[in-house]
Amino acid sequence: SVDSVIAHYLLLISGGNINFTEAANEPKFGAKGARDFIATKGNMVYIGVIFNATMGESAKVLHALGMDSALNLDEGGSTALWHGGYKVGPGRNIPNAVLFVNR
Repeated sequence: SVDSVIAHYLLLISGGNINFTEAANEPKFGAKGARDFIATKGNMVYIGVIFNATMGESAKVLHALGMDSALNLDEGGSTALWHGGYKVGPGRNIPNAVLFVNR
């Protein structure tokens, strides 16, 4: 059963297809930066950072990697990845996190 659900903006990949393309009226999405994501491929969950990419470029990268679904988490100063210590960031204090724990 499901323990929890994540909802965030933007959905990048849905059903193995790119769900997002650059929006001319959203300059923040077209700027290059570090893009955090959570994605699934089969029964595996992936989390990571794509560096120096626009939102649309990150969707294309995740599609090329064959992800079934992918959700953008955040970018910029909020970007952080921790596994026994910070691997990336953070650029500032972050108020929330996605945690994977062994049971």
